[in-house]
Parts: sequence; structure tokens; C-alpha cells
Amino acid sequence: MELPAASSDHGARWRAWHADHAAKLLLYARQWLPCRADAEDAVQAGFVKFWKHRPGPTAEDVPLLYTAVRCAALDLVKSRSRSQRREEASRLVAEDVWWDADTLAEKERATFMQQALQQLPAEQREVVLLRVWAEMSFAQIADTLGENQNTVAARHRYALASLKKLLPEECHERN
Repeated sequence: MELPAASSDHGARWRAWHADHAAKLLLYARQWLPCRADAEDAVQAGFVKFWKHRPGPTAEDVPLLYTAVRCAALDLVKSRSRSQRREEASRLVAEDVWWDADTLAEKERATFMQQALQQLPAEQREVVLLRVWAEMSFAQIADTLGENQNTVAARHRYALASLKKLLPEECHERN
């Protein structure tokens, strides 16, 4: 049975919107959930929860989508017992970086970046991920986190300064 054109168009818009945001949401969720499969579960749960309560995707809803994924990720973290977390941490493979890298040099750089990001305070790390990978403005990040825009901007500045100190010179971006 074929869906009416309006329903089909509506579904296509949601699929396209999901395709545009899924990778960024996965990266965002991985700051709490190092295991890729758990992060994917959180993204799916957050997206479905978001989707069920929205008539259609709009650009203004991006911070709300990230909030839904954030809540889903934090709920998943809370549901884990201490022993499960220790067990999971011992199984992590060093090469399992948050983002895909094709060459050995890129994998090494990604590992350095992941380790440096993990050393940042959680509030700063979250702002960097939303700013860099989710490509959100400080205003959108402030909305997502329920924080003042100036606070978000300051966290971003502090995080970048810390990353510059934590990362080897070859990881610094050159203009």
C-alpha cells in the first residue's frame, strides 16, 4: 500500500533531517557513552522521542533535538550499574575513537584529540562538541544547555586554551 503524497513527503523530510543530523548527534552522545552502540541507542531514543512530539522538522528545533539526545544519553548512563561501567571501560579498544579516520596519521590525531577532550571539564567538552561538530551558534548551545550565552562562550574559550596546551603541536590547526 502506498502512502498519500503528503505523508510520503512528510516522511521524506524527517528521513532527510535525520540523515543531516545523525552523525553529529552520535558524536555528541559519545561524550557520555564511549561505546558506539550505546551512543547509537541514545541517538535513536532521543530522535524518536523528539520526532513523536514535533509536527515536522524545522531549523529552530535543532537545540531541542540535541536536548532530547542528551537526556536519552544521560538516562542510559544512569541505568548502568557501577560494575557494568568498569567492565565496559576495560573492554574499550584504544583505536575506537569517537569519529572515523581513514589513515594511520588521522587515527593517531583523532586519538590525541579524544584523549584531550576527555581531560576537559564536562561543561567545556560539551560546549566544544556542540560548537565544532554540531555547528551550533553560542545562542543555540545556550538554549540547549539552559545556560547564559556569555557563560557558553567563556567555556568555549577556556576549552580551546586547554586543548592547545594538551595537544601536541602537530594537532594544532594551521591557517
